Amino acid sequence: MRVLRAFALICVAGWLGIMAFFSLGVAPLVFRAIDRAVAGQAVVAVLPSYYTWGLALCGIALVANVLQVASGGAGRLRPLAGASLCGVMLGLLVWSSSVVAPRAEAAWRARDDAAFAQSRRALVQLNVATMAAGAAFLCLEVLSLPSRRGR
Repeated sequence: MRVLRAFALICVAGWLGIMAFFSLGVAPLVFRAIDRAVAGQAVVAVLPSYYTWGLALCGIALVANVLQVASGGAGRLRPLAGASLCGVMLGLLVWSSSVVAPRAEAAWRARDDAAFAQSRRALVQLNVATMAAGAAFLCLEVLSLPSRRGR
């Protein structure tokens, strides 16, 4: 079961790293460096892959945690909490990718600045909530590691 736990941890940490890199590094840089219209097209072109990676990594982490719960080998509370956090991340990503991002893209293409700003704000809030759930997952995993003192 340690392999499943490590696999889930790697998936969530990887997704959190991708989110931070894209949201805090790439997207702001693109909008500062090139024309707004071209920057918007670039970010819109990247988003499907961004969400695909997020859904895949969070889905794998969720399955790994559910398998840990089902086995019951090392208790059920930690993997159940981990599965819940992965489920929250997955739900937020599904909502972002299937509802809010298409709404933002449609507003961008229609040049409806008010609707785009509202959709963009919603995407940022969903992204922050997803990152918070991922950070909570990592904290849960780190805080529940067995103590190595005295070894």
